[in-house]
Amino acid sequence: MISYIERSRLAVWLLVIVCLIMSFMLVWQSVVKEANQSAFLLASQRIVERASYYKQLWLLSGQQNEITIEGRTLNYTSMGWIKPLGDRQHVDCLLWLDTLYPQHEVLGNQPVAIENKTTANNYHCDYLYSDDRLISITLMDNRFIAKTGFLAQ
Repeated sequence: MISYIERSRLAVWLLVIVCLIMSFMLVWQSVVKEANQSAFLLASQRIVERASYYKQLWLLSGQQNEITIEGRTLNYTSMGWIKPLGDRQHVDCLLWLDTLYPQHEVLGNQPVAIENKTTANNYHCDYLYSDDRLISITLMDNRFIAKTGFLAQ
């Protein structure tokens, strides 16, 4: 039979192990959340970098309204930002994402929905990912903005 002291030691060790596992799980959740936020922030920064790259090409090509790059015709604003316009001059949010963030994925997740919130010449597309995250690209009054956020429930 196991003596009283041995049972007490076993109980204490089990308690210590359970506490360590619980602590690890709590810390792990915050690490995953921080990694997720960082990945979406990095994606939005890459979108801005890519938009700036296309703006540089626009400047080098003589500031034309349309430029064909890699077999794709891109429409530009008067300030050199890419408009999300497809072949028929209709707003195409997927084309905008293909151009500015070709890999589409963030931490292995593809957009589950794409919302076109464009009004007049103020272009706005939201790319919804799982875990209620989104990347928003806006071109309003010749200001280009890419940001990330949460969906409100």
